[in-house]
Parts: sequence; structure tokens; C-alpha cells
Amino acid sequence: MIEVQDLSVSYGQQIALQNASARFMPGQFSAIIGPNGAGKSTLLKTVLGLVDATQGRVVTSDDLRDLRRSSAYVPQQQTLDWAFPVTVWDVAMMGRTARLGWLRWPGRKDRDVVLASLRQTEVDALRERPIQALSGGQRQRVLLARMLAREAQVLLLDEPLTGVDTATGEKIMRLLQEQARAGRTVIMVTHDLEAARRWCDQLLLVNRTVVAQGRPDDVYTPANIECTFSSSHLGHTHA
Repeated sequence: MIEVQDLSVSYGQQIALQNASARFMPGQFSAIIGPNGAGKSTLLKTVLGLVDATQGRVVTSDDLRDLRRSSAYVPQQQTLDWAFPVTVWDVAMMGRTARLGWLRWPGRKDRDVVLASLRQTEVDALRERPIQALSGGQRQRVLLARMLAREAQVLLLDEPLTGVDTATGEKIMRLLQEQARAGRTVIMVTHDLEAARRWCDQLLLVNRTVVAQGRPDDVYTPANIECTFSSSHLGHTHA
């Protein structure tokens, strides 16, 4: 279990999140949705420990350091250097680094796990290809393979549907749903509200704070959508 309690985050004088509270459970696929600049990625990064909270805290049923060690993170594609001279196999193997440490070479099990991850994301045929030669959809699936190779219990993804076609998006959502059904905590930031409604167990509507959280049918109401996406409601919660 991961719980965010009255979380506030600022970048200098700019408030990114204010008094945000949420809960994420094992076996649950959650989507964080909101307009640009609403604090969605900030919420994800604060859970990971990549951003410090100015107020509030993140609590978990285990030690918070254990949570972050057992998490896998898929950042937005545009934040990565795709010109770096590595192959698909190299990127996927990076998912094993946290388990291996920097001074150990991957063994048979590590190679088996990476190969299984590449097959699961349908990019095993591209394993020797340089990452700069890949399409946007292929790159996203390689990032997912790296995530799976981590064998983490908490999966956090920032905009995994950006730059992919409809068929690839369906495969990604099905894969993430399967990970949740296997008992993992899956948290995804996305702009695709319809995909989130269809595939996710809960929606988190964010507009500098948590506007609403719950089952898609309960959360997706005209009042909540207006409160989330209207700049005149920025930062106000709605029951």
C-alpha cells in the first residue's frame, strides 16, 4: 500500500501540488489524469523520491526505502537521450542493474529474465538494433521491457501512451493490467482519459491537488471533469 498524505510540492515560488492525498493498493491499476502543468508527473516523482515534498509525506506498508528499491519507473520518452549508442538488449538489461549492482556481471537468470521481458513486449526480434533506429512505439515497448526486467512490485509510468499508435496502446494497457492482476501496484500518468476509463481500476483526477479518486464510473462525472480541466477551478477539490 502507498499513501500520499496532504502532499505539497513547490519549485521555487511555483506551487506544483498542494494538499494532495491519494492511496494506491497492490493489485490495482491506477491512472493519474489532468491538464498540462497540473502536477501529475510531480506526484509520481515524489512517490519515487525524485522530488522532495515541501509538506506532507508518502507512507507505505513497508519501509519507504524498500518501496523505492522495489519500484520500476518509466519516464517520458522525450526526457531520454535516444542518441546514446546502445542496443535494445542493453537498455532492457539496465532493468537488472539495481539487482546486480554495478560491479557484477549478469548471469544466466538475468539474461533469461531480459529475454522474457523482450518477448513479452514483442521486441525480442529487435534485440541487436540500436535504439536510435527505433520508432516511437518500439522505443516505448523497450522501456516497458526494461521495467519488466526489474521484477519490481511497484510500477510507475509517465505518459506510456504518448507517441504510440492505437494497436500498440492497446497492447501496453493490456500488459499493465496483467501486471496489476499479478498483484503489483501499477500507477500511470496519462492524457488518454478514454483508455484509462476502459482499462484502469481507479482514476485519480489531478489539478494541483487531487480533485477526485475512485472507480472510473464514480469519478468520471461532468462536475469532476470540469473541476479538473477548467483553469478557473485550478487547485479546488470537488466531492
